[in-house]
Amino acid sequence: MGIEGLSLGALAEVTGMSKSGVFAHFGSREELQISVIREYHERFEEEVFRPAISQPRGLPRLRALFDRWVAKVATEIDSGCIYISGAVEFDDRPGPVRDALAGMVLLWHGALDRAIRQSVDMGQLRPDTDSMQMLFEIHGLILSLHHDARFLRSSGAVDRARVGFDRVLQYHAVGPLEALPGSAGVTLATSGVLQPS
Repeated sequence: MGIEGLSLGALAEVTGMSKSGVFAHFGSREELQISVIREYHERFEEEVFRPAISQPRGLPRLRALFDRWVAKVATEIDSGCIYISGAVEFDDRPGPVRDALAGMVLLWHGALDRAIRQSVDMGQLRPDTDSMQMLFEIHGLILSLHHDARFLRSSGAVDRARVGFDRVLQYHAVGPLEALPGSAGVTLATSGVLQPS
């Protein structure tokens, strides 16, 4: 259905409430859409962000953020990720719904950027690491995962996203990936493809 498909009438029909009852709760279609985005963000924080920040700072936390993000996207193959589908729906439509969606994505980007910079500060990633470039590459992996798993129904999309993440880490790492914190069980094969050890 997407965010754009949400309406007070549709919600009234699904819930068995009167349209006036739904209107009294939300006030407008726009407020309904923003409420759905906020609810999604709260669930995203609960399932992805909060468990990951319990990991030690640096690469263990960065890897946990990515792994939990991958798991979240993988569970949303049929329903779709609101951050991604909403961006497609509202990329060229200014207004409060777009602002709410973009603001929540930027909060998430901020958390990832902090984890990358902490990994640099802890000496796990090279000092010249451009955290915003690395974030761009990591987000690109998630977009590819969503596209290939949801649209192409590719069964290997999750594994490819994880291999891609390890390649991004290896490029920025101060040493061999398998020697870094949070990389237990990962080795870089001679072919350049990461394999479980």
